[in-house]
Amino acid sequence: MPRIPDDVLKHLKEIPIVDLIQSSGVTLKPQGNDYVGLCPMHNDKEPSLIATPGNNLWVCKGACNKGGSTIDWVAETQGVSFRMACEIMINEPGMINSVQSAKYNTTRRLASPLAANADNQKLLHQV
Repeated sequence: MPRIPDDVLKHLKEIPIVDLIQSSGVTLKPQGNDYVGLCPMHNDKEPSLIATPGNNLWVCKGACNKGGSTIDWVAETQGVSFRMACEIMINEPGMINSVQSAKYNTTRRLASPLAANADNQKLLHQV
C-alpha cells in the first residue's frame, strides 16, 4: 500500500480542529484561547475536551485521556486506524479539496459482535 504523501498529511492536519470537532456533533464553547466541550469518547458530565486552535490540537483531560491532531480525532471518534482516518478525511465531501488518495483501503469496518443494549447475562453468553 503506498505511503500517504507528507504534503497530504500536512494538509489534513491544517483542517481547523474546532470546525472538525463541531462537525462531529460536539458543542464547543470558548474559554480563553481554547474551546471546551463534553468528550464523546466517554461518559462526560463536565467538559473535559479541550480544542486549541492556536496549535490545531485537541486533548481530553477526562477518563479517556486522549489527544492529538485532526487525523487522530477522526481515528478515535470513528474507531479506525490512522491510515483509514486519512482516507476518510480525503474522501469526505467538503473536508478537503483536490486531494486524491493513492489507493483505497479495501478493509471494511466491522460491526460490533456484541449487542449494544444487551444486559450483562446476554453479553456474557455472546462472548
